[in-house]
Parts: sequence; structure tokens; C-alpha cells
Amino acid sequence: MMIYLKMFFSAVFISALLAVPALAEDKPTIKYYHYAHNEAEYSIALPEAPTVKTICGEDENIPYLMNPVKHGFLGETAVFKEVDINTEDSFEANIYFLKAKKEFLSWLNEKRIKNALKNEYSHIQMTDEKFAFSDGTGGLKWASITGFSVEQNRPIFHAMHYLTGQKSIHVIRVKYNVENVLFHEYYDTLVNSVKYHSM
Repeated sequence: MMIYLKMFFSAVFISALLAVPALAEDKPTIKYYHYAHNEAEYSIALPEAPTVKTICGEDENIPYLMNPVKHGFLGETAVFKEVDINTEDSFEANIYFLKAKKEFLSWLNEKRIKNALKNEYSHIQMTDEKFAFSDGTGGLKWASITGFSVEQNRPIFHAMHYLTGQKSIHVIRVKYNVENVLFHEYYDTLVNSVKYHSM
């Protein structure tokens, strides 16, 4: 399972990398934090522990779920953001872990997940947009959308990964300046660290 996930994300990363300007080969040595909620089915490596917030059924505007339960614990959001004080470049990763009903997970397919991902970027003019989808074993589904935009004359890389489990979904959204070598290392490590944990 871990090998298959790495193959999927490596293909997504390499595809995106082809459109990125050449970067320096030297990589910083960073001790990464492996983030995973106790009830989560996936873990992700981040440069530091993220800021987390609980999602409850009573909350308004719960994203990514259809007809979520109205009460109790539903999941968690995790946010990691870093700003380079020298260049003012920023790296931001937003992670959603959400418990999902079996009916909803079965209802999801490539077209529906693709529409959900594309809707997230409907307000951004992206170029070189790419979508990838794969069915894993046991009904798992993995999808990614990547692309580029320009913000304040800087090339920005966008990536969103949608991962289903047996009892939950994970959505990972990342954006950063592709010319920043350190931030490129952050994303490289993130996508290659994603690991499924059967519950």
C-alpha cells in the first residue's frame, strides 16, 4: 500500500516538476513532523507541527462532505504556514481530516472528485492544469490537481490532493512560490510521505 501511494504521488510530483524552473540541487536538512489525528487513516510529513482545529457536526459550512452528521466530532483541520522573511515568499499547507459515511465514500468516483477539486480553483486562473486519479485496494481513491498562477509577479504552484479511506477523507491543499528551493523541498517531502494506515 505504501509503495503504491508513493508511486501515485511521485507521478503527480514529477508531472508538476516538469513545468517548474530548474532548482538548486542542495537540499536543507530538516527534521519533519509526521502529522496524523488519532482517528485518521493517513499521515503527512510537515516541517513543523501544524495549528489544528476540531471540526464538529454543529459547525457551519463543513467542507467536502455531503449531508454530514449534525452532532459530535467530525474531524480536524491542520494548517502549516511559513513566510520567508528575506523574500516574503510563503508556503501554506491546509489539511482536512473528515470522518465520512460509507455511503458517501462509495458514491465518490473519479468524475465527482475531479469536479470537487476543480471547483476549489474556479476563482484562480491556473495554467498547465493537470489532474490525476487512481483506485487503490479496498475501495481507496486518490486524486490530485496541480497548476500554476501568478501572484504579485511571482510564479505560484498550487496542488490539491483528495484521499479517501475506509471511514474518512483527507484533503491536502498546498501553495507556494516554485522558485523557493526550501519550499520546493517541503512539498517534495510532503507528497512522498503520505501514508495510509488501515483502521
